Amino acid sequence: MALPSFTVTAAYAGSLSARDKSQALLGKLVWQEAPSTGVASTNVAPAVSDGAGQAIFRVRASADSWLSYGAAPNSAGSVRVAIPANTDVDVYPEPGDKFMWQAA
Repeated sequence: MALPSFTVTAAYAGSLSARDKSQALLGKLVWQEAPSTGVASTNVAPAVSDGAGQAIFRVRASADSWLSYGAAPNSAGSVRVAIPANTDVDVYPEPGDKFMWQAA
């Protein structure tokens, strides 16, 4: 099975029990989504957790792409993040943020 061309995973980074000793690894997974280009995600960034902290979006694309995230993301706008092909990129969205992507 081939992976989707663009995937975002929402998760909390690190362990729940030793956050001060944790590395930047995925901990508790919340959801994963692979929407079409130019379409805002249906899922939103989860709330800040007392034990796990702020959630991240871990992004991976099969081709160079642009990522925008926020209350009203616009991947064709000027405020966006470059996502190099086949590279994991982590961003810290605000709770309730959505994302949108498009090929570079």
